[in-house]
Amino acid sequence: MSRLRMLVVGQTFPWPEITGARMRLANVIRGLSRLGDVDLFTLVDPERADLVSPPHHIRRAETAPRRLLPFPPLRRVGWLAAGSLPRALTVFDLRSVRERFAAWADPRYDLVWFHRVESFAALAPLVQGPTIVDFDDLAERHGPLTGSNGMSSPQAENRGWRRWAGRLQEARDYRLWLDLQRGAAARAQAVVVCSEKDRRRLAGPHSAVIPNGYTAPAHPLGRVVVADPPVILFAGLLTYPPNRDAAAVLATRIAPLVRERLPAVQIRLTGRAGDPVARLGDPPRVVVTGFVPDMAVELARADIVAVPLRVGGGTRIKILEAFAHRIPVVSTTAGATGLDVVHGRDLLIADDPQAFARACVALLTDQEQRGRLAEAAHRLFLEQYRWERIHDAVAALAARVAQAEVTA
Repeated sequence: MSRLRMLVVGQTFPWPEITGARMRLANVIRGLSRLGDVDLFTLVDPERADLVSPPHHIRRAETAPRRLLPFPPLRRVGWLAAGSLPRALTVFDLRSVRERFAAWADPRYDLVWFHRVESFAALAPLVQGPTIVDFDDLAERHGPLTGSNGMSSPQAENRGWRRWAGRLQEARDYRLWLDLQRGAAARAQAVVVCSEKDRRRLAGPHSAVIPNGYTAPAHPLGRVVVADPPVILFAGLLTYPPNRDAAAVLATRIAPLVRERLPAVQIRLTGRAGDPVARLGDPPRVVVTGFVPDMAVELARADIVAVPLRVGGGTRIKILEAFAHRIPVVSTTAGATGLDVVHGRDLLIADDPQAFARACVALLTDQEQRGRLAEAAHRLFLEQYRWERIHDAVAALAARVAQAEVTA
């Protein structure tokens, strides 16, 4: 096959690679670049402070900001009654983005890769070529994050009509996301998801699993000997509702139970955070770091990586990061979903605060178990979840889709 001309349309600009979404998009581009030239168009503000020059394997790149529209009560009622797109798309005016894209993009490509269905919905009609849509964060119904297992948010929802209205909006939004995802899956030549679970949920005829990954560090930062005081790390975008809920559960439900055995334990909540998570801070017992430019500093402190999530699509790069660095992990079932892990072999899984706390205590007091889990998890990472292996899968899928279009 001759070298391909490819376009990637992203919901984020992938460099610097400091979030899971950016890591995935950057590594998709690395895989595609094996086949030819890549153009990159991202739906981000070109004035964003952390934008850097793209690497050499990008032929050309463009960014375009989305203008936020007001969403007053009357418009919200109209959306509830007859909206055709999820709320997150309805609140953006994309006219200027489409105009810039139409003027910038080539009229046809050998392959077009859309990062997330939002990109596909916004720009797919304006470009020609066989299409792949990457559902790296397949929509989940978050709801008010409550449940009988005790891992519900400790921050109560508003009572009365506000709570009812919020649930009504969430249900409507979820149905619209499902309709959008199914429509995109039907129109694209292929769709990509992160796990077999997501492939079953999407139920598309042309779906492929390309997992998330992580770059193997030259010197893993984990250690068998526990620090004094012990440190439990939870890292992620802490404005994302499932992460925000998990942070609250860890700080207010799980940590007090751990302190019954290990009074000095410290919880570190790392990542960009809003006021709800900032209010959890209670140094030195609970430290909310905010965004950190170099995660190596936090990983070097951590004795455990905790992932007490209840919901969320895709797979958790934060778990793969811990595996790569030989840091023991405690996760809920939801947090570990999509990864080929086994409880007691690669990590510990617990789904209520009491069990989660017991698992944390076990991994902070049992040196033999710490070492055994960390080594098994590191082997799994090397075998299945290094980005270098995933580049192969990206390139193979892209070549297959492009070739199918040529021979059709």
